[in-house]
Amino acid sequence: MSKPVKIGLWGGVGGQPRDVRHAPHRLARVEISGADAIHSIKFTYEDHAGDQHVEGVWGAPSGNKHTLDLEDTEYVTEISGTYGRWGSVSSIVTSLKFVTNNGQTIECGSAGSGGSFHVPVTHGGQITGFFGRVGDLIDAIGIYVLP
Repeated sequence: MSKPVKIGLWGGVGGQPRDVRHAPHRLARVEISGADAIHSIKFTYEDHAGDQHVEGVWGAPSGNKHTLDLEDTEYVTEISGTYGRWGSVSSIVTSLKFVTNNGQTIECGSAGSGGSFHVPVTHGGQITGFFGRVGDLIDAIGIYVLP
């Protein structure tokens, strides 16, 4: 069986490193919150054996909450977002968008000015988890992809 690979780390250098405790093989749920920036992320994933694990809440769960519950045959195929200055902070994640193979979408945050990223996963691959840098907000985010 394929192992998930880490891709990216988009955003700033602040906060503390956060990562999964087990190799993620399938996302089951994603919760993001924020308003003009991404305040927090929490997600449930399954490992190779099918056991579920919860990571987070990373950050401060404030602002508008958006939840993506994935059906058994559904998976995240695309992530995009923006990062940049927010108040006195030089760079944090300011918006995120997730899209599934079934067309379900959640978005949070505000694009603002700064950098952007867009990662479509093709040929049956899927986004299975996240890692990043986190303080009171989501400073940076990266993804695990199972090819």
